[in-house]
Amino acid sequence: MIMGQAIGRMANLLNGDAFGSPTGGAFGLLYPSGTLAHATYGTQPLWPTEVWEGQIDVIIFVLLLLTRYFPHAKGQIFALYAILYSIARFFLEYLRGDYGTLAFGLKSAQLTSLAVILLGLLAMWWFGRQRVGLPAPESSGQARVKRKH
Repeated sequence: MIMGQAIGRMANLLNGDAFGSPTGGAFGLLYPSGTLAHATYGTQPLWPTEVWEGQIDVIIFVLLLLTRYFPHAKGQIFALYAILYSIARFFLEYLRGDYGTLAFGLKSAQLTSLAVILLGLLAMWWFGRQRVGLPAPESSGQARVKRKH
């Protein structure tokens, strides 16, 4: 799923949407006329938030692949994905320029990210309550046989 998001950010870059805010200097992306970014900010250089988010998405993908080698309960990798992506999105939103703030000086995506981080932490705890790596207890009174996988 996260690699799909990385590819989607490349599409955002090509379409000129999900763009950053003006950098205030000479560094930044210049969008061609006909894009929403150009219609909003003209020829001002903008932060390359789509590029950075795509790169962060690839880093999150690699981190999630690496977590396969550590003990974890079913569902914890998805919860970790939700947490990591939401943390990245929360901070990148400070550089985005395609919409304004909603409440408490935060944008809607930042408020959503905070909610997803909290739900992800709750999910990590909930799934972590499962006994990692142990088979489910048997209902009969027979002794368990340890199997090699």
